[in-house]
Amino acid sequence: MLQAARYLLGSPGASGFGSKSTADEVTAACPDLGSLTAIITGATSGIGAETARVLAKRGARVVIPARSVKAAEDMRARILGECPGADILVLHLDLSSLASVRDFARRFLSLGLPLDLLINNAGKFSHGQLALSEDGVEMTFATNYLGHFLLTKLLLGKMAETAAATGVQGRIVNVSSSVHGWFSGDWADYLKLVTRRKILPLIKLGMCMCTYVRADPTTRRRLTRCPSSPTCCTPRSSPPASRRWART
Repeated sequence: MLQAARYLLGSPGASGFGSKSTADEVTAACPDLGSLTAIITGATSGIGAETARVLAKRGARVVIPARSVKAAEDMRARILGECPGADILVLHLDLSSLASVRDFARRFLSLGLPLDLLINNAGKFSHGQLALSEDGVEMTFATNYLGHFLLTKLLLGKMAETAAATGVQGRIVNVSSSVHGWFSGDWADYLKLVTRRKILPLIKLGMCMCTYVRADPTTRRRLTRCPSSPTCCTPRSSPPASRRWART
C-alpha cells in the first residue's frame, strides 16, 4: 500500500525519477542518442508512443513494430512532424502470433541494422469471453508474455553482436503493470485460471503480468555473460517461477 501511495504521489525512486517524470526529463542528461537503434513494441499509443517520440527526438533510430501498420505509419508521421530528421522504421508485428514474431525478427535481422535497445512495452487487455490466439494460447498471455519472450530470444544474438562491436551495453526493458502485485506464489498455477471462460479481465491481466515480472530475475541471471542487460519496471524474486522459466 505504501509503495502504491508513493507511486501515485510521484515520489522519486532509486533512479531519481517517479511516476510524474516525463520522458523528456528522463533523457535530458543524454541529448544525443544518434548511435542507438531501439525497437519499441506498443509504440502507437500511450507510454510506447511517448518513448518512441522522445528517443527519436534525441536522435535514436526507432523501429515501430505494430499489428496495425496504418497506426504505426500515423505515429511515424506525427514524430516526423515534430522532428523532420527522425529515423523511424515501421514493420508489421502481431505479438499474439508466434509465426508473426518470427517473421518480424527475420525481416529486421535481414536489414543488417544494429540493436541497442529492446523495449517490450505492448500489452493486450482482453475483454469478455475467452479468446485464443492462432497458436491456441489464451490471447492475453500470448500477446503480453509469450510473444515478447520469443521476440527477445530471437533478437538477443543481434544485441550481443551490437554490444561487442560498439563496446556499449545494450538494454532490454520489460514494461509491466502494477496489477502483477495482486498475485503471489507460483505463476504456473495461475495458467489454469487464465484459460477459464469467465474471469475478470483485470485479474487475467494481473496474472500475466505476474508471470512477466517474476521471470525477469532469472532472465537477468541467464544473461550475465551477454553484454545486454534486462530490466523490468517492478522486478521481484520468485524461485518457483524462476525454475519453470529456466526449463522453457
